[in-house]
Amino acid sequence: MRSRAVVLNYGQTHATLEERIFRSVYRLAARPPFPPPSEDALIRQRIARPVGCLPLRELVRPADSVAVPVSDVTRYSATERFLTPLLKEIDAAGIARKRVTVFVARGTHRALSDEELREVVGPEISSGIRVAQSDPDGETVHLGVTSRGTPVRISRPLMEHTRIVLTGTITFHYFAGFGGGRKALVPGCAARETATATHFRIFRTDGPGKHPLARPGILAGNPVHEDIVEAVAMAAPTFLFNSLLTPQRKIFDAVAGHWQKAHEEACARYAKVYRVPVAKRYPLVIASAGGFPKDINFIQSHKALDSAFRATEEGGVIILLAECRDGFGSPSFFPWFRFGDPGEMETELRANYQIYGQTAHATFSKARTCRVVLVSSLRPEDVERMGMLPAASLDDAVRKAEGLLGGLPSPLVIPDAGTVLPDVAGNSLPT
Repeated sequence: MRSRAVVLNYGQTHATLEERIFRSVYRLAARPPFPPPSEDALIRQRIARPVGCLPLRELVRPADSVAVPVSDVTRYSATERFLTPLLKEIDAAGIARKRVTVFVARGTHRALSDEELREVVGPEISSGIRVAQSDPDGETVHLGVTSRGTPVRISRPLMEHTRIVLTGTITFHYFAGFGGGRKALVPGCAARETATATHFRIFRTDGPGKHPLARPGILAGNPVHEDIVEAVAMAAPTFLFNSLLTPQRKIFDAVAGHWQKAHEEACARYAKVYRVPVAKRYPLVIASAGGFPKDINFIQSHKALDSAFRATEEGGVIILLAECRDGFGSPSFFPWFRFGDPGEMETELRANYQIYGQTAHATFSKARTCRVVLVSSLRPEDVERMGMLPAASLDDAVRKAEGLLGGLPSPLVIPDAGTVLPDVAGNSLPT
């Protein structure tokens, strides 16, 4: 009889977990959403029937210039599939293509190569539109200060356009609640100091630790989300289009309309599919970030680690498959592991905040609460410096987990931990 196996994506390849080595295996996966009969028809329908506002063609005029922020290579959004019908809607308003600029919303990520730009934008890159990349250290326009004290500075080239149409995809975000929506502009096209200030809202103001509502799947009361919304409102985007994707990159739904109302509607639809109940935590969790680009670097892969952590017993073991072909993802990430414990890290972060210092702090905190075995292309000594155990392969990781646990308990396997959010009853682990 052929043994059952679980296929886990790793970069653009995969690893196979043989179930026969365990007494039983529990898989955590969302129920696949029904695909639309036609992705193109769905996109056009959503654009024609927007949430919370008039259709885009009725909101803009021929004399307008339009900025369209799109996701960079670290966040696949199906831009190449929805950009054409979105641009046709702008065409219908009488706006010439030369008055439209697609801005790759880099945030604080690296610049894209020419090949990556063509991949992200798709065939419309040759349609007469301009394509630019945002620069967190470039020239900006100061729009004001949020009630929490965040200086709002947005890319000047973008703000020179009279209309802004946000795009992106909905995902869970480990402290902003959800991706997509407002994040295309802040931090996507914001100054580094603006991005840094919004991320700093993750910390409590009434004591040490992370704000309890700065966590995935939560918008209401989330200080990071609310600060970003307040900042984006100052730029007054005209419209939004966001895709909802399966782990296989298929569009199963989409929203268009008011930049805040449509985003909230999209988040609710996404959570209904990908927030998955879990009855208990497990001593062993085996998770894949989902392959490229979700595991393009460690900073992106941490989102999958965060999901796996939520379903792991304190003192348990997490095996994470994340290739990290681009390394850590930022030169400002790894130096934070010079600190001996998360408390020291937090003290320094509060005094000298850096965005990826926060990711380092979150990583280190998880590695101290659970034991993390990382299958990646990172140098083993660097993985160890981050408080984790390096493994050369999935089989090697399983052997190491067996040694750490004194045996192989029945694991929870999360093939798409970069997408699925485990909803564990009574989750009291640090968030």
